[in-house]
Amino acid sequence: MNDFLEILVLALMGVGSVVVISFLYLFKERWLELVFARHKSLKNKSDHELHSCFLTALTTVASFLLFQHLLDYLFELQMDKMIRRQIYYFISACGNASFIIALTLLHAIRECTFSPVARYACYLSLTSMIIKTLQLALHGYLDISMFNVYYNIAIYLLLTTQILLVAQYPFNIYMQRKYAKEY
Repeated sequence: MNDFLEILVLALMGVGSVVVISFLYLFKERWLELVFARHKSLKNKSDHELHSCFLTALTTVASFLLFQHLLDYLFELQMDKMIRRQIYYFISACGNASFIIALTLLHAIRECTFSPVARYACYLSLTSMIIKTLQLALHGYLDISMFNVYYNIAIYLLLTTQILLVAQYPFNIYMQRKYAKEY
């Protein structure tokens, strides 16, 4: 089961990285504006949605990569099992909170509105943070392990949903461009 979860994590990292690269490829004529845009360059609603989706994809991938490597490193530490569990679930929940904070701050810095993709990504991250906090209490402090399977399924389902949600915008743009050329 752990091998399957590790493969799933690697696949999700790959899909997330491909999504960020696809943003830069699909909008190669505007990549500088996409990365360094300010409010003045966002002229219409579609520009705001593009930048919001790009920020969401970038923040999702960066947060996921950073905290996944941190959590993987935590397994190598030599300490009490209960303390390691508590630190693991706490850092994992903090990773979701930092994703929401970083995404909100990036939107505020860029002065762009939240797209539906960004809002739903924040909702999914908040749900994941609540589940991880519940798991911290149950498995980290009370040593109740009967919900571990449900926890793993819920977290990986939420993470997969978030990656697919972020991948939706570049996929839709690609399909629109493809079918526009055919007709």
